[in-house]
Amino acid sequence: MNCSECRDLYRVLERRNARYVEARTAAFFKISPRLAARKHVDLQRAMSDLQEHQAECPWAIVAEQVAERMQA
Repeated sequence: MNCSECRDLYRVLERRNARYVEARTAAFFKISPRLAARKHVDLQRAMSDLQEHQAECPWAIVAEQVAERMQA
């Protein structure tokens, strides 16, 4: 990823995924399933933000085209 915004959004996604996984651990989930649900919503938002950006990002579009050509 050459785009700094892509990298930043991906880092946010990774952090939110880690927090969601932590919230889903058995002991933690028993205490607060609502918190786990909130973390899941945060994770989905981060994923959506990244996907929306990558749909318009010239770097991501070119990378996707290159990957498709390599698979063909």
